[in-house]
Amino acid sequence: MARPLFDILHSHFARLDEICPVVPGAIVSKPLLNEPSIRQVVFAMDSGQELNEHRAPFVAVVQMIDGEVDFTVEGQTHTLAAGAWLSMPADAPHSLVANKPSRFTLTLVKTSSNGNAS
Repeated sequence: MARPLFDILHSHFARLDEICPVVPGAIVSKPLLNEPSIRQVVFAMDSGQELNEHRAPFVAVVQMIDGEVDFTVEGQTHTLAAGAWLSMPADAPHSLVANKPSRFTLTLVKTSSNGNAS
């Protein structure tokens, strides 16, 4: 993973739309934080881009910034647009496809239930 843009020792301000612009025909990700108990990444996906089904060993939270994605978790599809929020348990199978150029944050939390608490 690339070096995170921020740390937890200081206060930070950022315009996520400027940090991670949508690139035609691509998926872009920029790590914001990468700490033992929490990792946060901002993603930008052009329309039609997708991430095939995969799993993460952490509790995950998705917060939409702009655009629209179909996000499938454990077989249930949710259409997420600006302002939408979605949580997933650790190891939940999930996939997504961007219906429009989109940006969102993904926050991964290590918990005692997945054996990674600090």
